[in-house]
Amino acid sequence: MGVAQSLYTGVTGLSVAADGMSIVANNIANANAKGFKRDRAEFEDLLLRDLRTGAQSAKIGKGAHLANVQTMHTQGSLKVTDNLTDLAIQGSGFLVLAQPPGGAGQDSAGKMYTRAGALHFDKDGYFASSNGGRVQGYMADADGTLSARLTDIRIETNTIPPRATNNLKMNLQLDSRVDVMKESFDVKQPDKTSNFSTAMTVFDSQGRAHQVSVFLRKTNAGEDGIEWDWHALVDNKEVKDGDKSPFQEFGSGHLKFDKFGFIKDETTNKNTVNFSNGAFPGQTIKFDFGKRPPVDGIEPTDRGAGATTSIAGNSVTVFHQQDGYEAGQLSSLKIGEDGIATGIFTNGIQRTLAGIGLATFSNQDALEKAGNNVFISNPTSGPANIGMPKTGLRGSLFSSSLEESNVDLAQEFVDMITTQRSFQANSRSITTTDSLMEDIINLKR
Repeated sequence: MGVAQSLYTGVTGLSVAADGMSIVANNIANANAKGFKRDRAEFEDLLLRDLRTGAQSAKIGKGAHLANVQTMHTQGSLKVTDNLTDLAIQGSGFLVLAQPPGGAGQDSAGKMYTRAGALHFDKDGYFASSNGGRVQGYMADADGTLSARLTDIRIETNTIPPRATNNLKMNLQLDSRVDVMKESFDVKQPDKTSNFSTAMTVFDSQGRAHQVSVFLRKTNAGEDGIEWDWHALVDNKEVKDGDKSPFQEFGSGHLKFDKFGFIKDETTNKNTVNFSNGAFPGQTIKFDFGKRPPVDGIEPTDRGAGATTSIAGNSVTVFHQQDGYEAGQLSSLKIGEDGIATGIFTNGIQRTLAGIGLATFSNQDALEKAGNNVFISNPTSGPANIGMPKTGLRGSLFSSSLEESNVDLAQEFVDMITTQRSFQANSRSITTTDSLMEDIINLKR
């Protein structure tokens, strides 16, 4: 019985060696597969029977078997590519994929997980993997605020609608040395009845650009400070209620500066304009001439573009900004390390479009490989904990990069040699046992 059993013990050794060689061969075959994680064979011994001889006992093993194939989730090196939608993960996270409706593929709770970040936008605008799985994340609304609902990432439109100018901020330096203007402001001769002018572009509700000229005139100078009036003009041809004069005044107000030349108060008399050619009527533009300085250590509540001043220096426009823009087409996309996908449009606007989700697991070693470089979860791995990159232990995303496999070819070749030697040794135990059995058979001769 014992001699015959050693034959079967040798067979188990051949079997586990063959399994080990298959695992090594699979690792080598996927050495260049992006995001691939190598496997490691884990073997256990088998016990046949317990021999008892008096007070002592002896256990005879009957060989070995493949107990587990362990996936090694070590970090692979990152390779830079020239594709903006290639993503590599530095950390423990997994990209979350969902099959499209009617799609074929094994999944768990409708989701699959991968480290292979060779992604693209499909014909319907969905962010997808090479096998068609749709990348999961959080879509943003028109204001760039991310939703809390996990869904397919889709760039639904490549056009951003226009936005009318509502706020116009300016930071000016007005020369306090100029003379006070005695005559009234004349819209027909604005240059001759003002001390300084500046121009900027605003947009109506249709996204058309209009040039607004702001003329400023010094009206008073005393011990308490200096005062200026301002007048906002637009071309009469661009408004509905224009006349034959070159300009229409649609905005005016008053600025007061303290004895140090800092803006103390600003008032607006009017600031509404009716642009023509289908623009929404009654467009109100708020003029903001800057941040008021602290008074007795108390910061002002109105924080504008900067501190407009009136001191002894040449008049100059330091800064101006407005919040309108024309319609724009999506020209480029960038994805940050935090997973935020930002669209860059032809009108210069950058808008948050989506956030890419990453998943972590309590026991990632228990994830099951499902082919196509994807994993599925199971009760042993625990449920997926999905959130944004750079939160928890999910790691960071790097665009225009791919993660290489973590296969070390030198280590695999060493494992191949040891596996081959194991197979040879087990084959020798079988041939030796065969010789023993032949000697037993020859005993009757």
